[in-house]
Amino acid sequence: MSDLVYGVHAVESLIKANQAKELFILQKQNLNPKLSQIMDDAKALSIEVTFLNSVKDLPCRIKKDANHQNIFAIEKITLKTYIESDIPNLLLESSKPFILVLDSVQDPHNFGACIRSAHSAGVDFIVVPKDNSAPVNATVKKVACGAAEHTKIVVVTNLARAIEKLKEQGVWVIGLAGEASDSLYDMNLNDPIAIVAGAEGSGMRQLTKTSCDFLAKLPMFGKVSSLNVSVATGIALYETVRQRG
Repeated sequence: MSDLVYGVHAVESLIKANQAKELFILQKQNLNPKLSQIMDDAKALSIEVTFLNSVKDLPCRIKKDANHQNIFAIEKITLKTYIESDIPNLLLESSKPFILVLDSVQDPHNFGACIRSAHSAGVDFIVVPKDNSAPVNATVKKVACGAAEHTKIVVVTNLARAIEKLKEQGVWVIGLAGEASDSLYDMNLNDPIAIVAGAEGSGMRQLTKTSCDFLAKLPMFGKVSSLNVSVATGIALYETVRQRG
């Protein structure tokens, strides 16, 4: 079955991309203006609209605590993902590649937030391991607010090997690590760059860390020793954007 997407921003993005097969709305009367607009946009594209009395009437299950905002959609197709062998061709699509590598980010909210930041910052593609990584599910798509549908994600079986492939193609790989001696702000990010971020708490795995060309830290002035992975990722990506002008 195609994937279920929920939440105003995620569904609206899907409708605008004409990638929704069917739209579901949880209430029949007194729709707020936003839901009404999305419904009108769907009808204009001949997308079937179904009103529900309960989330139990959906064609697939959803978590009880999901913040669905009374709107759902079924995708026409499952999102396309890429594999390790696609990396060389993906790199050719940019004169100055900008890549995000996520090592073992298993929380779907963090993963979705990273995708949203990456898309907004102009990242060319994201590399994630096949195992020990959150799948691009409905929660990830909702948190990403539509960015997942427009972001290329490369799923690899061996992350260290994929990093080596990036390096072979002239990409400098910088891992974010709190114990690093150099600040990311002091590094030149104008070359082809891959930023690597690890899971909150454990950080990057040791093999991933040793595969990086450099390790860098973000300036920390308070008593807290680390940042949420999605926050750290956003800061690092936008420092790259700032340097590149």
